[in-house]
Amino acid sequence: MPQSPRLSLSALLLAAACVTPTSTMPAPADRRALLVAFDALNESRALGTVDPAAIPEFRRFFAEASCTDGARPMFPSVTAAGHAALWTGAWGHTNGASANAVQPLPWADYPLTTTLSGYDARQLRAEPLWITAARQGVPVTAHHVTQAPGPPGRWRPEGGIDSAASALDRAALARPSTAVFNGYNRRLAGPQLLTHTSHAPHPAPAWAGLPASPRPPMEISWLAGRDSLHAVFTGSTRYDAVHVSAYRRATDAVRVPLHTVEGRAAAGRDLAEHFSAPLWLPQGQARAGVHFRLWSLDADLARFELYQSHIAVAESNQPALLRAYEDAAGPFIGNSALGLLEDGAFGHTLRDGGDGTAELKYLETVELSSRQLMRGTRWLWTTRRPTLHLDYDPILDDLDHLWLGAVSPEMSGSTPELRAQVHAMRSRGWAIADQRLALYRELATTSGALLLVSGDHGMRPIWRTFAVNAVLRDAGLLAVDSAGRVRAEASDVLSPNGYFVSVNRQRYRQGRIAESRVSALLDSAEAVLRAARDPEGQPIITRIWRPQPNDSLGIGGPTGGDLYFGLAPGIGLSNRADGSPLTNLRRPVGAHGFPSVDADMQTVLCAVGPGVGGQRLPTGRLIDAAPTIADWLGLPAPAEASGRSLLPLLRTP
Repeated sequence: MPQSPRLSLSALLLAAACVTPTSTMPAPADRRALLVAFDALNESRALGTVDPAAIPEFRRFFAEASCTDGARPMFPSVTAAGHAALWTGAWGHTNGASANAVQPLPWADYPLTTTLSGYDARQLRAEPLWITAARQGVPVTAHHVTQAPGPPGRWRPEGGIDSAASALDRAALARPSTAVFNGYNRRLAGPQLLTHTSHAPHPAPAWAGLPASPRPPMEISWLAGRDSLHAVFTGSTRYDAVHVSAYRRATDAVRVPLHTVEGRAAAGRDLAEHFSAPLWLPQGQARAGVHFRLWSLDADLARFELYQSHIAVAESNQPALLRAYEDAAGPFIGNSALGLLEDGAFGHTLRDGGDGTAELKYLETVELSSRQLMRGTRWLWTTRRPTLHLDYDPILDDLDHLWLGAVSPEMSGSTPELRAQVHAMRSRGWAIADQRLALYRELATTSGALLLVSGDHGMRPIWRTFAVNAVLRDAGLLAVDSAGRVRAEASDVLSPNGYFVSVNRQRYRQGRIAESRVSALLDSAEAVLRAARDPEGQPIITRIWRPQPNDSLGIGGPTGGDLYFGLAPGIGLSNRADGSPLTNLRRPVGAHGFPSVDADMQTVLCAVGPGVGGQRLPTGRLIDAAPTIADWLGLPAPAEASGRSLLPLLRTP
């Protein structure tokens, strides 16, 4: 028999509107919701490349929830732009977050070479869902979300801001029932591994309050951000204790327990259980907290390994509530120590002939970040009892940037044995994220809330990078100085962030191109890109898009570009303007930022809750998530949203 044609989401929504629901949902006034974003989550990658035993919660969730067949992200498929689309229900050509690095507004104030962070709320030109809820008087918590905690900047391209909308944003954030947190804006120091090689111990006569000991106290000091920290080693028959303080006082120091590298899988035990209590560091009216881990300490102090976590100042629209949150949940630790592992600080990795110890140390830092974020989620949900809670998890992005390339069979230089070893470590990391999903399921189930899980983009393996600006340089369309930096005043076109090409119009500071020349220059730039070849003579650029009015992909707009492109397999993007246009990476990695229509760049859009679950739908869009949550809660969609509610389609059959 011939198969029935596959219906689009639009057709299904029309049909659903004509059908009486067969499942029972609570009245809108009684509903609660969690909207959760797992960075880089992709269903097919999870189910097809991760050990099933490591992710029982993800597998159960995908089986029980109502899910679209992937969710189309923002183009380019990067974190800041994807989350802005998720929160606002609008693409980057409307909300202003067109990439991770954004061409700032107003146009006349900045050269095209200037970019600012797309994670910054000041670059946003649309209201996120937490402001939508707050304007309706709905209690809402947003937990370390992007483009927060301040109000959207609301900049107009020609100058000035939308003052009326800005006033509404500020009023919403001033409500006592609105709590927005973000620890990613003010990082004071990255993680460090302190060893006998990097920091030789010396006598510690300046410490106050140390108990008498047969062993002379010995200390190390190091710079963490702008301040110094001090660790003192003590003991009787051997050195067996370490305390860390910012002031060389035993009374306010934290003790760091000694424990060898954790070899057990995360399931069935507490996460990060061998880290110290937090050491709090005053930062004016705010504070920052740091944790420590002691992996080794010789009796005679000849060798030691002392790890210091990230140090960041969390921000909130409610400083007093932030203090209570930190007292209960501890400090914000937003990321793992990925850089230390890649730089070899933890020792030789599996790919460099190591025995896996370096990876296990790294995974403990993943546990620490996850534990702290989970504690914060639980405290906000149970203490504040919000009607709507929004949350963010960064771990999968870290794991697959690091390991996706190594486990992909098509990667050269990787043996089956090495792939199996890395696969086991990667699955252990995914198991940590699985615990966080289990927490969300628990909170939603026990409170009768809707849980909507999404993400921001997918991931693919790459082993080369393509420097767009270097190609434009070689074609004479872009000028560089002696250091390889782009000269805006002498360039016709350029890629500000590597993900798209923009014409250096006269509307920009140092701009030079009149509107009458734009079309011809775009033709030239497109021809240059299409002519680029890899060493095998194959095209590097596979497709090119130019923004159209009301573009359905969300490209273009006041902060976007003029040419967008797809790339051949294995090639990533760079905005570097010096050197060769095509560079081989030292080792394969995972990457994103590619066209949103590519299947491996899709993320997820799945919901489960009272009366919701068990449906499989055509491909959705990130911009549909916020309108769906708003519909569930009986709220209007965010003011600038162009997405639509999928709630009628998500109902349990």
